[in-house]
Formats: sequence, structure tokens, C-alpha cells
Amino acid sequence: MRGKNRKKHLYVGKRSARMSFLAGIGAGFMILAATVCVALAVFIMMDYSIPAGDAQPVFVYTPQIVELPQAEVLAATPSPTPTPTPAEPEEAPTYADMLSEPDENRFIEPVITATPEPTATPAPTPSPTPAPPQHQLPARVANMTAFSVLPFYIPEKAAIYAEFYAQRPDLDIETVVWKVNVSLNHTFYTNIQINHDPNPLLISPFFRLPVGFSPAETVPVNSDTCHLRATPQTVAAFHSLRSAAWQAGFDLSVTSAYRTAVRQNELWVNGGRRDGRIARPYHSEHQTGRALDLWGPTGLLDSGGPTPTGLWVGANAHYHGFIVRYLAETTHITGYIHEPWHITYVGLYISMYMHNNNILSLEEFVGRNPWITLN
Repeated sequence: MRGKNRKKHLYVGKRSARMSFLAGIGAGFMILAATVCVALAVFIMMDYSIPAGDAQPVFVYTPQIVELPQAEVLAATPSPTPTPTPAEPEEAPTYADMLSEPDENRFIEPVITATPEPTATPAPTPSPTPAPPQHQLPARVANMTAFSVLPFYIPEKAAIYAEFYAQRPDLDIETVVWKVNVSLNHTFYTNIQINHDPNPLLISPFFRLPVGFSPAETVPVNSDTCHLRATPQTVAAFHSLRSAAWQAGFDLSVTSAYRTAVRQNELWVNGGRRDGRIARPYHSEHQTGRALDLWGPTGLLDSGGPTPTGLWVGANAHYHGFIVRYLAETTHITGYIHEPWHITYVGLYISMYMHNNNILSLEEFVGRNPWITLN
């Protein structure tokens, strides 16, 4: 019995010694492995450090790596807000970049370097918008006072006065202003305006009647059966003129008076559309009912040259409210040739004013009195 127990104790002792020996060997291997891991970590840390010559603020963090599918990690990573940074030779690897690399590089700690914030570039100061050039007056006019003191000066046309004055140094200031007031700074039949006055005073290449215009009332020039008609004021003034001519030994009659737009267009087309000789439709004074063509002893008054009858009309028409509308001296203003037979009723006040002030054209009178109306 003792012999069996002794053998049993020897077996147990040998077994314990063998176990202790193996445990010592295992502990040695563990120590060696730990030493190798520490050395490897130190080596990696040294390899990713920044050289001293390029020292910058460095912030190192150790992310907790959780083994997740790459797509989930990328989806959970917020997109960084792009900020303008100066160009660098190489960009530091990002965490997402590390995850996209092969598995053996997945657990390398990235080094995040702080990039100095770029200096904000001030926005360029916008150049001031140059003011529109002021209208340059001719040297002979220091300011607009020379224009504005005139009673027929229109403030809204100040720049036009100055421009026309610069273009026409041959004209004095008064002439410049009244011509601009009736558009004579333009070419005939340009810059046309519509005269909406129910009893329009000025009809010219620049001022026309509105389409569909007709005088408020017309009456026969002679007897009730006469086909020639004109406004009542025009007919009464003509009777006065004819009576005075008869007393002076001259006989007058009317060969043309009020015309419709259709009739005026026929004359314009059949006459060859000759500006200066036949008025265009709605540019004719005959459509106002205040223009008359006179007939003298030999036909159309003075159409063949001056006659005593025509001279008398020219010297006396203003006493009865008429003017000889188109004179040889005013062709460049009216746009029409000399027509001694064409008289226009403007009323006694205007006809006498023009005569007393030696104003030869209705354009000049209206230019000097732009606010006047015909009663």
C-alpha cells in the first residue's frame, strides 16, 4: 500500500515540475511579445512624426476603431464644409482615406495637422459709377440764365436748347429757343407731334392732326348752296376781307376751303407726293377749316407773279384776322414754297401781334408763345 502511495506522490511531483517549467516558458514568450509590440508602436510613432524643420501645431488623436462595414462608416461621417486653404504639396490623409486603404493599413493612426486659417482677402472696393456727363454748354453761354430769362423758355427743354445752340452758332439765343419750341431743330417730317387741341393753331410738318379730326362746325363760304365750307369764324372774317377789297377796287373769291382727310390724300397722291408743294394728309391746314385759297382776276391769286390784288391782300389781310401763311422768306421755316393765295384765319389778336412785331411765320409766333390757344 505504501509502495503505491509513494509512486503516486512521485508522479504528482514530476507533473507539477513539468507544469511549472511550461508556465515559465509561456511567461517568457509573453514578455518577449509585449516587448516587440512596444518597440513596434514606438517605431510607428517615430515614422509619422513631423520633421523639426517644419514644426507646426500638431494634434494627434487615437480614434476608437470599431469594425463596421466601410459603407456604414462613410455614411456616418459628416462631409466637411469646404474652406479655402492655401495649396500644399501634399494633403494629410483623412480618416475616410484610411478606411479605404487595404486592411493592413486600417489601424495606422493618422496625424492631423492644424492648418492656419487663411487670411481673409478683402473684397475689392467697387469703382464708383461715373456720373453721366453733364451737357456741355458752348463757351459763349456760361449758364442757363441766358435761356431761362426768356418768357417762352420751357425748363424741360433746357438740354435741347443748349445742344441746338452749340450746333448753330449763327443763331442768337432767342431764335434758338423759339425754334426748339416748334421742333425746328429737326428735319421736316421727323419728330412729329399730334396736336390734340380741338381748334389747333399750328399744323406743320412737325405738328399734325389726330386721325379722324374734323372741325366742330363748318358753314358755306358764299351762298347756302356753295360746296366750299369753312369754320364760322373763318367765313365771317373772309366776308369782311372781301368787302374791304371790293371797296379798294379788287375782287376776291375762294377756290378751296375745308378738305377732308380723304380729299387731302387724293391731292397728295395725285400731285406726286411733293413735300413743300402739297401737304400730306393730317398735315394740311385745309383740314382745320381755317385755310382758304383765294382766286383773283387772272386765276389763283398771284400764282403767275405779283398782282395789285395780291399785293393788297398781303398788306391788309391782318386787319381781318388772316395771315398769308407761306411766304418766300419763310420757306426754310414752314417747309412750303411761296403761296400768296393761301391765307389762314388766326384771329385778330394774333394777326395784329404778328404784324406789329414783324413776325412772318406762325411757327415763330407759336415758338414765342407756346402756351397760347386759338379762341
